[in-house]
Amino acid sequence: MSIKILNKNIGNSFPTFFIAEAGLNHNGDINLAKKMIDESKNVGADAIKFQTYKSENFLSEKSEYFDFFKNVELSFEEFKEIKEYADNLGMIFISTPFDFESADYLRRINVPAFKIASSDLTNLPLIAYIAKMNLPIILSTGLATIGEIDESIKLCNSIGNDQISILHCVADYPAPPEKTNLTAMESLKEKFHVPVGYSDNGESTLVDEVAVSLGANIIEKHFTLDKKLDGPDHSFSIEPPDLKLLVNRIRLIEKIRGNGIKSPTESEIKNKLIIRKSIFASQQINKGDIFSKENLAIKRPGNGIEPKHWNNILDKRSTRSIQKDELITWNDIS
Repeated sequence: MSIKILNKNIGNSFPTFFIAEAGLNHNGDINLAKKMIDESKNVGADAIKFQTYKSENFLSEKSEYFDFFKNVELSFEEFKEIKEYADNLGMIFISTPFDFESADYLRRINVPAFKIASSDLTNLPLIAYIAKMNLPIILSTGLATIGEIDESIKLCNSIGNDQISILHCVADYPAPPEKTNLTAMESLKEKFHVPVGYSDNGESTLVDEVAVSLGANIIEKHFTLDKKLDGPDHSFSIEPPDLKLLVNRIRLIEKIRGNGIKSPTESEIKNKLIIRKSIFASQQINKGDIFSKENLAIKRPGNGIEPKHWNNILDKRSTRSIQKDELITWNDIS
């Protein structure tokens, strides 16, 4: 199964959909957010993703994290501005709403898809609310069990929204490569028959490359303009040069992975004559002689009778005189 976000098809038959995860790494600065959009375009990402919220709507004001989220909160009007900025650059703009009001606003500014954070996978009221908007949904599944994922997908489907994709995710920051359990993506594909990818909360790019080699349809990767900036995500996010290298390597991995059909490539076919072998005379053969193991040999090049016909030639007679190392042809056999 596949889904489509604007002009990008996502699924097994299509290139990996790469999301540059800006998250909160703009530090509440709209100009920094715009620079991140510029960089996501420059590195070749398909989309950039932010987080949209009003702190009061999803956090208790007594939470130890309230001040942090409030300090890096962008206003709805700022999101409208950066959405238009991304549109003008030809970048797909996606955001994760953390509350109903934010979901409504993102719909009003015409986001082409929604991302549901791992923290909201069991927030069925929010998922149902978003599903009714009938846009593609990318579900992140950190902390989740198969049962919880099933419940969320069935809810979306019951509302009439089947434009669902899933991101395997490990909700650890940063997630150690050895704990990423990437073959879980295969289990998710087999169970749900939807596009499946990996949302990476770690610094290693090897994890993303392995995920693509295993068939990830989507990669979401945290990035920053400077790992030394203040904020909890900057340290494990990657900077634009490494992000560009990762995108380029993913595109190469896609080519390496191929289409799964075993057949000669164009580059192979040109070498067929040189590499393959044919049946030759290993000594002088006179007209009327019987072909045998003693007077035949299998040698390169492969421009004659293929060795698989060896037994069809043995014990037949030669129709002409053949010199040593001369190619045997079907006309030579009676």
